Amino acid sequence: MVSEFMHKSPAKLILLSLCFQGLTLGPVLAQAVVPADGRVGVPMNAPIPSTTGEAAAAVPSAAPTNVTSYILGAEDQITVRVFAADDIPDKPAQIDNDGTVTLPMIGQVHAAGLTVEQLQANLVIAYKKYFKDPQVTVQVNDFRSQPVSVAGNVTNPGVVQLRGNRNLMEVIGQAGGLRADAGDSVLITRNLSQGPIPVDGAFTDSTGKYSVAHINIRSIMNGKDPEANILIKPHDVITVPRARLIYVLGNVGRPGGYVLTENETMSLTQAIALAGGWDKMAALGSARILRADGGSTREQIPANVKKIMENKAPDLQMQPDDILYVPNSLTKQVGALGIETAIGIGTGLLIWK
Repeated sequence: MVSEFMHKSPAKLILLSLCFQGLTLGPVLAQAVVPADGRVGVPMNAPIPSTTGEAAAAVPSAAPTNVTSYILGAEDQITVRVFAADDIPDKPAQIDNDGTVTLPMIGQVHAAGLTVEQLQANLVIAYKKYFKDPQVTVQVNDFRSQPVSVAGNVTNPGVVQLRGNRNLMEVIGQAGGLRADAGDSVLITRNLSQGPIPVDGAFTDSTGKYSVAHINIRSIMNGKDPEANILIKPHDVITVPRARLIYVLGNVGRPGGYVLTENETMSLTQAIALAGGWDKMAALGSARILRADGGSTREQIPANVKKIMENKAPDLQMQPDDILYVPNSLTKQVGALGIETAIGIGTGLLIWK
C-alpha cells in the first residue's frame, strides 16, 4: 500500500517529508532563542552593550567600500575602473592636497568636494574622448579626508573616518562604543565654517570660530530625544566625559562604582541597597564615607550604617566621587590611601549601571 502511494504520489511524499523535517527542526529552533543574560554591571573598561542596541540608528558592522554619496577629499584613495578597457590598469590612486587625482589617459581630474557618483559621471564624459560608450566605476579604497576626533570615555578613543553620512551614535560606535563609566552627555565642537550645530542650547565659543553643544546621549539611546542624534561632519570633535560616580567598597554584596544619572542624588541607604546589602562579617557601626576635600587627602565621615538602618541616626547624602567603605569586624580601621588605590584605574573594579 505504501509502495503504491509512493509510486503514484511523489509530490505528496515530498510534502510529507518536509512536514517531518519541520517537526524535527522545531525544537532545535526554539532552543536557539537565548534569553538576555540579565547582568547589571560590566568591567570598567568594557563598552556598554546598549550603545548600539538602543540607539536611534544602529551602527553597521562594516562600512561599505563604495559609498556613492560619500564626498571625496584630499588623501582619499580611490580605484577607477573602465569596463573592457585593458589599457587602463585598475590601480589605486590618491587624491592630492590640491583636490586632483591623476588617472590614465585623461591626466589630472578634480575630485575633492565631489561625491563618488558625481566623479563617476564626470569620468564618463572624460573617457568618451577615447571610448564610444564608457562604463566607469569609482571605488573608495581608503577613507582619509573626513576625520572626526572622539575623545574621553569610549572604548577606542582617537580619530575615526566618516564614510558617507554618519550620525552621532554611529560615530561613537566606530570608536568602540561608550565605556561603562561614560557620562550622560557628550560635548561636540564644530568649526562654524560648516554651520552651527543644529540642537537647542548650541552656542558659539569665545573665539567666534566654533559651535559648541552638549547632547544628552542617554535621551537618544532610550528614545526620548531621537532628533538629537545629529549628523556628524568632518573635523568635528566629540568628547565623552566621565560619569559622576559614587563607590561602595568593603563587605558588601556588589562592591564597585555606581553611576549617578543626570541631576540625581543618592543617599547612603540607596547606595547600600544598590550594592546588594552587607555580608555577615560587616562592621556596620564602623563604616566611613571618604570625601575629597579639594586637596590630596580625603575627609573621613563616620557613617554608622546600623543606626541609620534602625532609624536611630539620620540618613547621609552621598556626593559624586564619595567612597562608602564598610569594613569587616576584624578590620574596623579605614585606610584612605589604601581604599583610593583599590579604586584606581586598571584594578578590574566593576562599574554598575
